[in-house]
Amino acid sequence: MNRFLTLCLATGFALCVAILMSSSLRGNPGLLGPKAACYPEVVQVAASQIIADPDDQEIAIQAARLFINTGRRIGDASLVKSGLSALQPALNSRPDARPLILAAVGKQYLHDFDGALELLGQAETLQPRNPTLLLTRANILVVQGHTLKARPECRGLAKAGAFDLALICAATTDMLSPDADAAYAKLSRYMELKPVMEPALRGYAHSVLAEIAMYHDWTDLAAGHFVQAIKADPASIRSAALYADFLISRSEYEAALKALQGKPPTDAVLVRRAIVCSQLKKFGCLLRSRRTLQAHLLAEKKIGSFAHAREEARYLLDVEGKPSEAVERARLNWTLQREFEDADILLRAGRAAGDIAAEQMVKSWVAENGLSIPALSVELGLHPHASAETIPGRGPAL
Repeated sequence: MNRFLTLCLATGFALCVAILMSSSLRGNPGLLGPKAACYPEVVQVAASQIIADPDDQEIAIQAARLFINTGRRIGDASLVKSGLSALQPALNSRPDARPLILAAVGKQYLHDFDGALELLGQAETLQPRNPTLLLTRANILVVQGHTLKARPECRGLAKAGAFDLALICAATTDMLSPDADAAYAKLSRYMELKPVMEPALRGYAHSVLAEIAMYHDWTDLAAGHFVQAIKADPASIRSAALYADFLISRSEYEAALKALQGKPPTDAVLVRRAIVCSQLKKFGCLLRSRRTLQAHLLAEKKIGSFAHAREEARYLLDVEGKPSEAVERARLNWTLQREFEDADILLRAGRAAGDIAAEQMVKSWVAENGLSIPALSVELGLHPHASAETIPGRGPAL
């Protein structure tokens, strides 16, 4: 019996063909595009499995899940788009909540929020209490600034039995509200009970607590929760990026650089690394971060994605010192998402560029939504050009 037949009997014919074809992706990128050879072997094999058996929707769904999750983890919008392409046959066939929810997660990453919400609405008719559906929709609504609309999703998580997620979701919706202290206290007390949770979820809960504390200037509490978040889930890019922001705001640049160490070069990581390296005058580090970030942004523009306009605005303001260009990108980003970071960069870029209208957009958002955000340094009626010391990476301290 030859090696080929032995391999096929051991692995199954479709997988056998996939394994043998994976190396051919280097010359035939197909579904993965021109960067196929740069992706992990497991991603290349999954793409080959689709080629080997294009009619098997289960293979396509599993491959799409891998593409989307990997793309989100490494900050690659093209790979996420490949995942959406792989899902298309399943989306066009029998009703199935799984591909609908997975596609919504992919569209959320690409900031096609309306498209994601439409898919979630379709999935809701099939699985109305699916926790991933409810949490994804809540997150999208929060990102869009619709925190009141997100709260029913949090209650839905509780009804579905996902009590951990429900508490975290509720704290997220109240993060920038006058009720933030109560939301913080409720989630903090729950975490003190040391509930049985997956490490990633435990880390996420502590990162939410750290965010609330950071935005309300409870610095000691924020520092403690960041440490716990990273201890629970060391691989979390979200926790590392938020912790770096916290340290940058305190001018602890060496510590911020350490917090980003070893993290995949996503746009969120790269822009913070560039800011820190600029402040530390580590020009080799700055040059590497700048080149990689610029390449990422150019690649995203080529596929029509502006998912990371916020990171680009921050780079233009805090690294390149180009406030007029920064405020333009910050305005574009504001049409997509409205969280603390989005308000912060629009406010700072507007002030630096002398764009009073941009600053007023943030002030109106705070007033109209009854928000309470001490760390944003927004005081309605305060003259925007009052004398202030500029904190690198955060802007004027009022």
